[in-house]
Amino acid sequence: MAVHIPELDPYGPSIRVPDRVDVRLTRRVQSVVDHREFQRLRRVRQLGPTHLVYPGAVHSRFEHSLGVYGQVSRFLVSLQRHPVFASSLSEADLLTVLMAGLLHDVGHYPFAHSLEALHRRGQETPRHERLGADIIRERLGAVLSRELKVEPERVARLIEKKPREQPTRIDRLLGTLISGAIDADKLDYLERDSVHLGVPYGTSFDAGRLVAALTLNEAEDAIAIAAPGKVSAEQFVFSRYLMFSEAYWHHAVRGASAMVEAALFDHVRRLPTATPVAPALLGLLLTRSDDELLADLRRDAPAGSVSARLLDGLTGDERRLHKRLVTYSRAYAEPEKREAYERLYRLDGAALDRVTDKMARAIAKATGRVVRQGDVLVDTPPHDKDRAESIDVRYLGVSGQGSYPLQELSAVVQGVHADFVQVVKKIRVFVSFELAAACRERRPELETALLEVVLG
Repeated sequence: MAVHIPELDPYGPSIRVPDRVDVRLTRRVQSVVDHREFQRLRRVRQLGPTHLVYPGAVHSRFEHSLGVYGQVSRFLVSLQRHPVFASSLSEADLLTVLMAGLLHDVGHYPFAHSLEALHRRGQETPRHERLGADIIRERLGAVLSRELKVEPERVARLIEKKPREQPTRIDRLLGTLISGAIDADKLDYLERDSVHLGVPYGTSFDAGRLVAALTLNEAEDAIAIAAPGKVSAEQFVFSRYLMFSEAYWHHAVRGASAMVEAALFDHVRRLPTATPVAPALLGLLLTRSDDELLADLRRDAPAGSVSARLLDGLTGDERRLHKRLVTYSRAYAEPEKREAYERLYRLDGAALDRVTDKMARAIAKATGRVVRQGDVLVDTPPHDKDRAESIDVRYLGVSGQGSYPLQELSAVVQGVHADFVQVVKKIRVFVSFELAAACRERRPELETALLEVVLG
């Protein structure tokens, strides 16, 4: 028999979030939402500098976190229709995964993904999952223990560790509600980001049917999709592909993100060599909004420095974003362009900086213009999405094999992943707003020169 908790009741006190969704909040959950560590997320934008390209993208991690909490509750209501799930989970299990959904981004800070990318440049920067787990253990533990009777360490572990790293079958199962091929986090951000950006891509799947089709895999340690939900799962995968292709990794968004990353790196490398990077930044990261952080960095930037010039284009009333000059991908017909992609993709941060400096010299020679450090940026995509995440499709009550990974059943999913790796994961060379016109005039010459830099 399913355990009843008031958090899963359909009626009662709630908070309204876009797009016209009521998220049910009981008194004990409200005590967590009202905590200053959660309220801080109101000042952290969900999509960083994306609002410079899509003006509506000013929604917050606070809104998204409430949405994920609501999605976890819907997942649980759907899964409780299955006897094994309903009989396996205690009240503590249900509240633990609800809190993991609510707090999964509590360690986020302004431009976290840009700062985390500095790992490629050899900098020790704070990972938001690790930071969130620490905040739960050290600052939210008392309210979680007192009000909800859940173990803070267990909530923290669900957020910090992958499902396969959880110590028990139940926690591996609960972890897949938060982090997996189809999970509450992705379900919320695809729909929410789509609404705020004003694009249709993240809402082009049947969310209701997908949630209704949730079941357990054969090992009963992960969520799966019952066969009637297969098409909805394919639509979900395709929607996520479209959001990365057309929104998250839109060339202008990537250009703005590359500027933020370069400005942050310039700030970090000016810190005293004996100062650990993460502690030195945490005071700023956990107390500032996106705009406040950039304003602080701009005030600290020496006149004429890389960060000063980049931040001038991001923070002032005069928007001056770097412009795309050259694009490389694995999909090009020309073998030399494909080889250029592979070489750039494999470079570590130091080697990429050296190549970027050579590109800057080639651009200066071709255009006759002065090219300063930071005027040329090479944006390479993260390496963590090369492998397809999988979820099982269950054919219940059939003879023979009754479970298959979604990608084995679906040419659509196979094609989406192949296209994502081949086409969507582009490498782009950006030049400063001031250089863009001169570079456009000599683009054919520059395309050849930059290929020689990469392949030479």
